[in-house]
Amino acid sequence: MNTEQEWNEKKKHGRRSRLKAYNRIVTILDVLLLAGCIFLFLRTSAVEKQYQEERERANELERELAEDEAEVTELMEQAEEAVSEDETLGEVRTIAERGTNAIEILKLLFPQQFVLADEGAFHFFDINRNLRQNEYDLSSFFVNEKGLMVYTEDGQEVGYRGIDVSQHNGAIDWEQVRADGVDFVYIRAGIRGYGSGKLVEDERFAENIEGAKAAGLNVGVYFFTQAVTEEEAVEEADFVLELIRGKEMDIPVAIDVEKVENNETEPRTKNLSKAQYTANVKAFCERIREAGYDAIVYGNGKTFAILLDINELESYEKWFADYISSNDWTPYFPYHFRIWQYDSTGRVNGISGDCDLNLAFY
Repeated sequence: MNTEQEWNEKKKHGRRSRLKAYNRIVTILDVLLLAGCIFLFLRTSAVEKQYQEERERANELERELAEDEAEVTELMEQAEEAVSEDETLGEVRTIAERGTNAIEILKLLFPQQFVLADEGAFHFFDINRNLRQNEYDLSSFFVNEKGLMVYTEDGQEVGYRGIDVSQHNGAIDWEQVRADGVDFVYIRAGIRGYGSGKLVEDERFAENIEGAKAAGLNVGVYFFTQAVTEEEAVEEADFVLELIRGKEMDIPVAIDVEKVENNETEPRTKNLSKAQYTANVKAFCERIREAGYDAIVYGNGKTFAILLDINELESYEKWFADYISSNDWTPYFPYHFRIWQYDSTGRVNGISGDCDLNLAFY
């Protein structure tokens, strides 16, 4: 073999050697890369596992904290309830020692219900919190030296003093009434007979409304209903509208809804369903509204809880009757009312005998 051939063989051998070396390097790099990926994967899995463990531990701590907070809250509530129960029991004892009736005690024991006594039994009505509530500050009511109910806001007396009258009050000196500080008066327009169903105008309606207007009082009228159908309720409203035709009413026209008790004649509404009674009241009020007057519903606790469905009367103002006593001079009614009739034995200059007293708000 000559020198040139040897040289070429050496060159070929060198190229093969370098190629083998290069392939070995590539192989090593692939192995290293694979090892790195495996390591990274394992590392990532380990980190992720550790993260999950830490997250679970954090969640567990959060649950434990929430349980601790709930336990503390429960203990606080139990403590508050215990204090409240002690306070309530103390109040109950005070009431019992005064010798007052059981209804006052039940008011304290069932604050989430409206409690009434009727026909020898107590009745409990759940309070609908979706209706407008009685938001008056009961601590702001007090009876002044003249025996009149007063309501204060920011230390100032607010509200309007009123009375309501009928033929039973006899002849009235309206100038004396006005001078005695009365702001408004409700005058009975008429009634529907308990048994006969006849519409009857109050005997002193005309003279009362004329005299009250002349004295400068704010005047409204009321009608005692005994309607058993919506048609009769509309008839009653039309009867009132005819009586006040051409006369300005300063306050809403009232429909008087009461449970007739201790009466020799059985009232024609005695067996009327709550739904029908409510429909009648709405028919009366809507007729009054159609004629351009405001309407208001008069009644006591039995009216709004037993006779009527108060949930259907949210759009009408309420004139609530609940008489004060020497031990209790705050209105007991869960829902909003515009006027409070607080006494049926009041005294007003210009009127002989007892007179209903009212306090109107806004």
